[in-house]
Amino acid sequence: MDQLKVLFEEIGNYQRAIDGGRPFVEVRSDMYNRLLEASILLPPGNGHIWDDFRMWVMQEWAAAYQRAGDAEAEPWREFLKEIGEILEKSPE
Repeated sequence: MDQLKVLFEEIGNYQRAIDGGRPFVEVRSDMYNRLLEASILLPPGNGHIWDDFRMWVMQEWAAAYQRAGDAEAEPWREFLKEIGEILEKSPE
């Protein structure tokens, strides 16, 4: 469980960095890897915790689209699809 706590802290740090202006493309792959690892370690019955994360990704996607259109929003759309595939397999 300690490793899971560290992973969630790292994911949160990435979220805060992006919210603070760090480009998504700089952290995308690291955030994806932490998410994948956390989804594997998460005990069954806790899959619902990803709902807020998905919502955050959707909000960032929408904001990117409003700022710069498809060019900036497309990486978010792809990321949402990728994490959807991972989290689909996460134990509920």
